[in-house]
Amino acid sequence: MGYKNVCFDCKKAFNQGTDLNNIRESKCPDCGKLMKQVTHRFRPPKQKDTKKWEVAKFLMERGFLYEHVYKRIYEVRGVTVLANYATYPENMRDAKEFVEKYKAQAET
Repeated sequence: MGYKNVCFDCKKAFNQGTDLNNIRESKCPDCGKLMKQVTHRFRPPKQKDTKKWEVAKFLMERGFLYEHVYKRIYEVRGVTVLANYATYPENMRDAKEFVEKYKAQAET
């Protein structure tokens, strides 16, 4: 477990580790651009799979950093109940629907 730094230009992800005191933004060792930091839940596509990389970038730019997203959120006697994790989409059509449906759970 831990974090990953992702470079969308080079289509690469680098493990960051689990030391929360040492988590930092970093630059891509190949192109030098600042990478996006995400949780270990992100499974990078193969480097040649440009469509899946575009979907991941689309989601991350809209605040979905591969944290858990809940399918249902409801209240029972004043207590918020979170139920069932949503699956992150792998194509752009589903990604657009996902962003619209779960926009309240996006990070700002």
